[in-house]
Amino acid sequence: MTIDLHMHSTCSDGTFTPTELAREAKAAGLTHVALTDHDTVEGVAEARAEAHRQGIAFLSGLEISAEYQPGTMHILGYGFDETSAPLLERLASVQRWRDERNPRIVEKLNHLGVALTLPEVEAVSGGGLVGRPHFAKVLMDKGYVKTRQEAFDRFLAKGGPAYVDKARLSPEESVALIRAAGGVAVLAHPLQLQAEDDDTLDAILGGLADAGLQGLECHYRNHTPEDTRRFLALAKGFGLLVTGGSDFHGTNRPGIRLGIGEGGLNVPMGCWEGLVGRGLGN
Repeated sequence: MTIDLHMHSTCSDGTFTPTELAREAKAAGLTHVALTDHDTVEGVAEARAEAHRQGIAFLSGLEISAEYQPGTMHILGYGFDETSAPLLERLASVQRWRDERNPRIVEKLNHLGVALTLPEVEAVSGGGLVGRPHFAKVLMDKGYVKTRQEAFDRFLAKGGPAYVDKARLSPEESVALIRAAGGVAVLAHPLQLQAEDDDTLDAILGGLADAGLQGLECHYRNHTPEDTRRFLALAKGFGLLVTGGSDFHGTNRPGIRLGIGEGGLNVPMGCWEGLVGRGLGN
């Protein structure tokens, strides 16, 4: 069994359509997958249909960007009803906040001497939500930067000269929305919280667990064995389910492969079984 519970399509900031992604998963030898696009469930039905045609077990997924400082906090949802009206209504609000931010990013880039328009950015998004990775792609295509990382370092990263923050759901509402739709709420890539020490991380996880968090992404594309052991211990201590995935974005993030991340990822079957046992399942 080869499992990947964290991957993105063109419905957010990946480069494969949901159908193409399911086919790529089959080619990579995956047997169990979840699509976890940012702040949208638009691609779930399409990905599920193709995954089933390919003989791959599929779980509905989502990744919500939650309000948090100083790093980033993303809440993954699994096994929920993607037709849930309250969930769709709040995700529509998040998408409006993204739409309001993007013209302001264009204005900042133009002020910095970058000749770039919003239609150019929308054209590389594949019809999905427009986010900073799409701005990075246009900056690369136009020769302003050589790599995605340079685009973020010079312009788009939090605190950068072209960065514009957007309104986000609170961690508590993110968890509640997923659970109300029958799903399992999981904290993604905990290293990105940038917690200053173990006590701070314990406090964050404790607060999220009190708010209904059910899982922790312990197996991740670039975790060292030490990282994985650390997060497995934390998950056990807080009674959280364990999940894992590559955070695959296609060519937007070169070097990350489905199922194995940067080469050392191996998501245990127990991660899938835990989610299916607690969520609605698909």
